[in-house]
Amino acid sequence: MSTKFLSRLALMCGGSLIAASAAYGQEAPPPAPAPEDDVANEIVVTGTQIQGAKINDVLPVTVLDETDIANVAATSGDELFRAIPQAGAVAFNEQNDVSSNNARGDAASINLRDLGTGNTLLLINGRRMVLNPGFQTELLVPVVSPDTNEIAPGSVRRLEVLRDGASAIYGADAVAGVVNTVLRGNRKGGFIEGEYRNSDGTGLYSTQINGGYGFDFAGGRANLTVYGGYFYENGMDASERAYSADDDKTPLLVGTPFEGDTQFNNRNTFGPFGQFDIQITNNNQTPIRDDDFYLQPSTLTGCRLELGNGLCARNGDNPAVGVRYNRAFGTTLISEKTRINAVALFNYEFSNNVEGYFEGTYYRSESSRNITPAAILSAVPVGISRNAYWNPFGPVTFPGGAANPNRVPGITVPAGGADLIMERYRFVDAGNRTVDVDKDSFRLVAGLRGNFGAWDFDTGFVYSEARSTDLEGNRVSLTLLQQAINKSTSDAYNPFNGGCVTGDPGNDDCTPNPASAIDPFRISVFRTGGTSLALADFKVSNSALFALPGGDVGVAAGIEWRRETFFDDRDPRIDGTITWTDSVTGVFDGSDVAGTSASPDTRGVRTAYSGFLETFVPLVSEDMDIPLVSALNLQLAGRIEHFKDIGETAIVPRAAASWTVVPGLMFRGAWSQGFRAPNLVQVNDEGTTRSNTRDDFVRCQAQVEKGVIANLGVCPGEGIISFRSGTDQLRPEDSESINLGTVLEPAFIPGLTLTADYWRVKQTGLVGVFGDDNAIALDLLLRQNGSSNPNVIRAAPNAEQIALYQGTSLAAAGDIIRVLDPYINLDSRVSKGWDFGLAYNVPEFGLGKFRLRFNAARLESFVQSAGADGQTLVDAVANGDLPPEVRIEGLGQLLEIEGRPKWRYSGSINWGSGPFDASLFASYVGKVWNTSVSRDVPLVSDDPNANFFRVDDMLTINTAISYTFEDGGALEGTRIRLGVNNLFDVDPPLADDTYGFFSALHSPRGRVFRVDIRKTF
Repeated sequence: MSTKFLSRLALMCGGSLIAASAAYGQEAPPPAPAPEDDVANEIVVTGTQIQGAKINDVLPVTVLDETDIANVAATSGDELFRAIPQAGAVAFNEQNDVSSNNARGDAASINLRDLGTGNTLLLINGRRMVLNPGFQTELLVPVVSPDTNEIAPGSVRRLEVLRDGASAIYGADAVAGVVNTVLRGNRKGGFIEGEYRNSDGTGLYSTQINGGYGFDFAGGRANLTVYGGYFYENGMDASERAYSADDDKTPLLVGTPFEGDTQFNNRNTFGPFGQFDIQITNNNQTPIRDDDFYLQPSTLTGCRLELGNGLCARNGDNPAVGVRYNRAFGTTLISEKTRINAVALFNYEFSNNVEGYFEGTYYRSESSRNITPAAILSAVPVGISRNAYWNPFGPVTFPGGAANPNRVPGITVPAGGADLIMERYRFVDAGNRTVDVDKDSFRLVAGLRGNFGAWDFDTGFVYSEARSTDLEGNRVSLTLLQQAINKSTSDAYNPFNGGCVTGDPGNDDCTPNPASAIDPFRISVFRTGGTSLALADFKVSNSALFALPGGDVGVAAGIEWRRETFFDDRDPRIDGTITWTDSVTGVFDGSDVAGTSASPDTRGVRTAYSGFLETFVPLVSEDMDIPLVSALNLQLAGRIEHFKDIGETAIVPRAAASWTVVPGLMFRGAWSQGFRAPNLVQVNDEGTTRSNTRDDFVRCQAQVEKGVIANLGVCPGEGIISFRSGTDQLRPEDSESINLGTVLEPAFIPGLTLTADYWRVKQTGLVGVFGDDNAIALDLLLRQNGSSNPNVIRAAPNAEQIALYQGTSLAAAGDIIRVLDPYINLDSRVSKGWDFGLAYNVPEFGLGKFRLRFNAARLESFVQSAGADGQTLVDAVANGDLPPEVRIEGLGQLLEIEGRPKWRYSGSINWGSGPFDASLFASYVGKVWNTSVSRDVPLVSDDPNANFFRVDDMLTINTAISYTFEDGGALEGTRIRLGVNNLFDVDPPLADDTYGFFSALHSPRGRVFRVDIRKTF
C-alpha cells in the first residue's frame, strides 16, 4: 500500500469522525454470567470496538446464550440461525438442488432483514468468516455467503446479532447487520455427549457425538480447549412426504378455494415421452398433419399415428397433461450427510499486560442425494438423423441396402427419410442424477491482545480456506448422445420407446433402453470451488481517554488489510473446453452437457484496505441531577475502505445516541450510511449463458395484430439464451439506515426488560440485471417507435417471418439469438420494520427458577423501485404503450411476496429446580403470497395480491426435560435429556415450489424425537 494512500486513509478516518456516525442499542439485557469454566477472556465486540466502554445497554443487539441455543435444539448452524426472527429467507439450502449452478450440498446462508444474501456480515470471535465456495443466482445475479453450517451449535457460547447497519464499524457486507459467534474457550474439564434423533413417521434419523476438554497449564497462565464432533443423518426420500412426493399437488387442495386448480400440477413437459419436429415441407406427408408431434400411450385421446407397443403420435408441441413427468419421482428430500468439526482454542499470558491467542477450526461435510433425471434444454434441441435406426420416419432402406424395420406405415415421407429435431426429452432410463458434494474448510487465527497503560490493543492475523467438490452422476453428453441415437444399427439409443403405457405415465420408464445403449453417453460432471480469506488488523481502544461531567470519553481506532480469493472450476464439457455442434443441424452450443448452459471457469482476487475511528461520549450522567435526563450518551464512528480490484473507495459515517429519561426508561436512535462492494463473482464473471423459457413479445404482438392469438397473455414461451457478464466498473451499493427504539426496565418488576425498535434501510445502486424478459419487452416498445433494443440480438427474418409481420405495426424481426444481460447498478429499495423483545428472569418464589424470552420481527414494508429502463417499461404499461399482459416483475411493494412474511417471532420458557430442567420453545413464521399461482376467477379487491395463493403461517414448538445426577458416584455430572422438536408434527405449509413448500422459510423434518446423554468430568 502506497504512502500516499496511507496518508489519505489516516486523514479521511480522522475527518470522518466529525461527519460521522455510530451508535447502537441493546435489545436484550446483558447475557447471564458464563459458566465458571468459561469466564476468562470475555469477548463482547458486536456493536462497538471500544473495550470496556459502558455502552452495552444501548446496543441494538439480540443475544442468544447457551440456554437459548439449547432451547432451539439445532443440529446445524442453519437450524440455529433460522430461529432468529430477524433472519430472512435462506437461499442456500439443500432442497434448492435442481441445478448444478446452485450452491449445493450441506450449506446454508444468512440473510438478516431479508435485504438479500451477502448483506449480512458473519463473524467468529469478532473476525469475519470465509465465504462458501459455491455461489448461486438470486434475482438473476450471483450471490455469496458464509456457510452457517460450518458453525457447530455445540461449540457456541453465544450469538450476538447486531440488528443495524454496521459498515462504519466492520466494513463491507454489514448493511443488514452483523452476527457474531462466540466460541466456548477457556474450559476447565471435559465433557462427552451423544444424541439420537428420529423424525416421526419416516425413516429419517440422525446420530451425533461431541466432546471437549480444556485445561490450564504454565502455572495458570495458559489454557488449551479442544472440541470435536461427528454427525450423521441417513436422509429422506421425497416420497415420504405427501407434499413432496408428486409434482402434481392438486390432491392436496381439496376443500380450499384452489381445489382443482391446474397451476398446482407442475408435472413437466420433458419426460420419456419425447416431443419432436419432423423436417419436412408438407405436413400432409404423415397422418399427424403437423411437423410437430409428441409421443403418448395409445389409450389417451388425440392419437393420429400408431407407432406400436402401445404408443402413438399426437400432433402439437405441448405434451398433454397425462404424459407429463413427475420430477419428484425417485428424488431425495433430505440428503444423506456427514459432518465432522474440530476446534482448538489456546491463550497464553506472556505478562500481566500481553496475552497471545490462537484459534484453529476444521470442518468437513459430505452429502449425497438423488435429483430428477437429466433433460435437454428447450433452447438446445438435438438433431436426429434420417438414418438413425429407431427414427420412425427414416428411409425405406438404410445405406448399404438393409431394410428399415422401424419406418411406420401410412406415411408419404420420401423414401430417403426425414431428419427429426428432438425438442423435449428426459433421460429417465439413465436414472436419477446423483449429487455428491464434499466440502473442507479450515480457519487459523493468531494474535496478541492486552494493554499498554490505559490503552487496550488487539492485533491478529486470520487465514481461512474452503474447498468443495460437486460431482453429479448420470448426466448426458450431447455429443455422445447424438452418436448413440444416430447409429444405423439396433444397438442405437431409442428415444421413441416412450415411458409407461399402463399405470401412471408420469412415473418412471417402463421401456428403458439397455444399459449398453445408455452407458456410452452417460457421464459424471464436476464443479469444484474454493475461497480464501487472509486478514490482518490492529485495533486500539481507550474507554477513559478523558473525563467529561457526564463520564469518561472512550475511543477506538484500527486498520485492516484483507485479501479474498475465489475460484469456480467447471467441468470441461461446461466451461467451453469440450463443446457441442449438432451433426444434423450444425447448431453450436458452448456446453456439451444436456440440460446445463455453458458456464466459464471464474476466479477473482480482491484486496481491501480500511481504517475506522469510533468514539463514545457520555454527555449527561445521573450524578448531574438534570430533570428527565438521567443519562445522555453519544456514539460516533467513521470508516474508509478501498477496494483495489474495482478502484473504489467508500467512506461511511455513523451516529447514535441514547437518552435515559429516568432509570429504567431509555430512548435510543442511530443513523448510518453503509456500502456493499460487488462480490468477486459479479466483478469477474466473463460471461455466463442461461437458457430460460421467455415470451418473444415482438413476434407475439404481430400474431395478435394478425389474429393468430388473442393477446400477449397466451404468447407461447420458447427457449431464450441469456448472456450475463460481470465488470470491474460496478460500484459499491450504498445504503442508509435509521434505527429508533426504547428500552423499559420497570423497577417494580425486577428482572424484566422490554424493548421496541423501528428500523428503516434505503439501498441504492443495487447490483442486478435488467432481465431478459424485460429486455424483450423493451425491444417491443422501441420497435413500435421504429428502433430496437441492441441487447436483444436477432437473426435476419426468414420468408415466413416477413409474411407474418406484413401488414402489422412492426418491421419484420427474426428469431432471438441471445439477450445480453450484464450486471449493472440498477434498482433501489426501501425496507421498514419493527423489533420487539422481552427478557424476564423471574424472581424466586419457591417453585424453581423461571426464565422467559420473546423476540419478534415485524416487516412493515419492502418496496423496490425501478432503474431508468425499468421505469420506462412501467410507464409504458401504465399509459397503454405496452399491453397489460407485459408484467414487470420484482418491483413495487414486495411485502409478503414469496419469502418476506410480515411476522416472525420466537419465545421460550425455561424452568429449573434442583437436578430437573424443562424448556418450551416456540418459533413462528407468518403468511406469504405465492405469486406463481393466481385465481382462475379473480376476486375484486383493493389488495393487489388477493388473487394469489396464500401460503399459510407455521408455528412449531420444541420441548425438553432433563435430569442431572449430582449426588456423587459413577453418574455424577451425567445429564439425560428427552426432547421433541415440532411437538404437534406441523407440516410446512403448501406452496407452488419444487418440493411443495418454501424451503427458504420452512423445514420438512416434522416431529422429531430426541434423546441425549452428556457426561462432564
